[in-house]
Amino acid sequence: MVNMISYEEFEQIVVKILERDIASNQDQKSAIQAGLNQSLFIVAGPGSGKTTVIVLKILKYLFVDDVEPEEIVATTFTRKAADELTSRILDWGYKIKDYLLNESMNKGYEFEKIRKIAHIDFNQILTGTVDSVAQDLLRVNRQPGTNLPNVIESFVTESAMTNVGLYRNDRYLNEDLQKYLGELKGRDKIKNPSMMSQMILSIKNKMYYDVVDMEEVRQTSTDPGQIQVLDAIDEYEKELRGRNSIDFPMLEDLFLEKLENEEFEDFLSNVKIVLVDEYQDTNLLQEKIYFKIAEFAIRNGGNITVVGDDDQSLYRFRGATVDLFTNFPRRASESLGIYVNVINLKENYRSTENIINLCNHFAELDEKYQNARVSHKPPIVCPENNKGKNIPIIGLFRNTQEILARDLSNLISELINKGTVRRKVQNIVDTKSFEKLNNSNNLALKSKDKEDRYIEISLDSEDGSASDIAFLTYSTKETSRGHNYKFPYYLRKTLEKRNVEVFNPRGQDIQDIEAVQIFCGLMLECIDPDMKIQKMDKNIPKSSFRIMRRWRENARKFMDKDPEPVSPITLKEFVELWQLRKPYKMDKWPSSVRLMDLAYKLLTWIDYLQEDVEGIVYLEAITQTINQTGFFNEYGSEIYFDTESKEIKSINELYWNVFIPIASGGVSIEEELLETLPDNRLNIMSIHQSKGLEFPLVIVDVGSEFDKDLANTSFLRFPKKGGQDQELEDRIRKYSKDMKIVKRDQVDRSFDDLTRRYFVAFSRAQDVLILVGLTSNIYGYDTKDKHRNIPNIALGWNRDEEFIGFNEMYMI
Repeated sequence: MVNMISYEEFEQIVVKILERDIASNQDQKSAIQAGLNQSLFIVAGPGSGKTTVIVLKILKYLFVDDVEPEEIVATTFTRKAADELTSRILDWGYKIKDYLLNESMNKGYEFEKIRKIAHIDFNQILTGTVDSVAQDLLRVNRQPGTNLPNVIESFVTESAMTNVGLYRNDRYLNEDLQKYLGELKGRDKIKNPSMMSQMILSIKNKMYYDVVDMEEVRQTSTDPGQIQVLDAIDEYEKELRGRNSIDFPMLEDLFLEKLENEEFEDFLSNVKIVLVDEYQDTNLLQEKIYFKIAEFAIRNGGNITVVGDDDQSLYRFRGATVDLFTNFPRRASESLGIYVNVINLKENYRSTENIINLCNHFAELDEKYQNARVSHKPPIVCPENNKGKNIPIIGLFRNTQEILARDLSNLISELINKGTVRRKVQNIVDTKSFEKLNNSNNLALKSKDKEDRYIEISLDSEDGSASDIAFLTYSTKETSRGHNYKFPYYLRKTLEKRNVEVFNPRGQDIQDIEAVQIFCGLMLECIDPDMKIQKMDKNIPKSSFRIMRRWRENARKFMDKDPEPVSPITLKEFVELWQLRKPYKMDKWPSSVRLMDLAYKLLTWIDYLQEDVEGIVYLEAITQTINQTGFFNEYGSEIYFDTESKEIKSINELYWNVFIPIASGGVSIEEELLETLPDNRLNIMSIHQSKGLEFPLVIVDVGSEFDKDLANTSFLRFPKKGGQDQELEDRIRKYSKDMKIVKRDQVDRSFDDLTRRYFVAFSRAQDVLILVGLTSNIYGYDTKDKHRNIPNIALGWNRDEEFIGFNEMYMI
């Protein structure tokens, strides 16, 4: 066998062509250089270059170990990350390939070596998410005469569950079901159909992810509400299967079944490398999939390598089980009979030394959290050549949300417009200060320095823009359910006054967006004049009925303004022609019209949904909702006019499958719609959304909602009990036979999740990290009887209610 190149040659080429010095980082080198049959557990801290390691490891298999591209499977958590992985493999792979082919002329390579290099096809590497890999293999291995099931997106599943599992047979009115879901949520009852649908889907998905036998749950259950949940799930699945369709958990279950039956013979007989990124967000069902593929890879002389970071596991609410990551070496050894080598990628190339120190301190200050982390995990390290530029951690805390928004907006707008801001340091809060705060009522902490101090912050003088700044928060909502304003609202409004635009499409529920109300109201005015069909259906929820009526009112007010264009036809004329079913530039009214066609014609008069970056996101969410109706409806998303009966039925279907879901909050902005961030706006995003991103300046909201130590905010800062995710885990996991993990109680798991969330937030920052909130979060507040503090994990409290704080925070 002719080897293409040695590892030493590979390393030299990587340095020369890709300008990546592998040898300078021994951890990265060990991970890349590991042998073909050596399975690895790579714990990759933030900014540690894990994508570089993954890609170079794959290319090393190809060029050094003579592994064929089709013998490699590499998965990651999101489609965007999978696309980036594929793009990097192609970019670097072809650079190395071209270099070797050029060198072959100078070095006189053997013909066989040249042939092997020339025939490497990087596109044959199987990359993607576990779901896309499953779909690819199912398609390639489809039996003749059979049809592949259609995999529906998550936004379709909610509509399906709402219509099939809840509205059909009026199950959403069942009090046992409402009470059962309420118990999970910590409330009396859940009555909102959209919320009920989301919760039932979460229960169904969790049962799949924890590999639970639903029939066993049914046979042992004594709770009538739980039986209602199982009935809704059963009807939902029957509806999908009857349409030859499945959702993503069902896809993974089908994929595992076929793997266990060894139906993918060609694939399993050849696979050698299983490489899984973001393994900390894996669930049991996916672990079984990976282990089954790895069983064959190891048999074929290869390995399984997983990469991730337990401190960045955020997706318990989607069924992820971080314990599968922290216990991977043991579980892989027990299931696959292999030894797994542990490698810690600990050098952080992203952040300054002060930010790295804060992240380390934050991860280690709570002793009980250490039991939930990878054993003997080292701290992240700042490389020597990255030390120097070191702005301290900054704190900006004010007495009210309005003042906080004003001062933060001033800083942001000045930074964007001038490139630099200079702020006086009011005081420096360090660990000794926190000790005093922990044991004293003294609110006045002054800097020890006699001379005034100032902090200067700058954006890149040439390429700096608003998109270099990210505002991260637990929730991006701008109003509460009671329509009270939240801090993102005040921040948006004060920034807009300073001509700084914001990107926060999740700030408001889509049904509350003025342009969406007008758009939906115009469609309703066209298809159902005078609410004739809307009034006929007595089953429409009252709240949805009122909202749709308000949409119509807003649409009529909009028409009265006579918006552009007014030629060749005005908006009011267009709507009136539709209401009369009178053709315009047609011989006769058509026998059917797609709602999407009507929607696109109405868009002519609504610029916001076509031109504004947030408006485009809202439009995409609405069009997705319209398009999904074709999946479950008798009439698809079309309105039929050939008979009065068909017209009424087809319009009624649109009410239930398009307009009621939007009105009831059942249509939300999916993360996939937010993958591309605008480069000229300040990004307000959830901490979950920021995962995998980095910004020169990160502002983290650690306490804008907390002015007192109130029970109704404790779950956001210092949990007193477990939440829905932890409660659901306990209820479902007891039926799972394969979850042999050390159990932590609900409160501990809530603390763990909150710690991970803020660790991710803090570690997004490259150069500057600013923590913001209300002053009482730092100094506490006075009541009639005594001085009180506000326990808050994000500010350095441990779960024993000790205010440890941070090494140093400069208050401006």
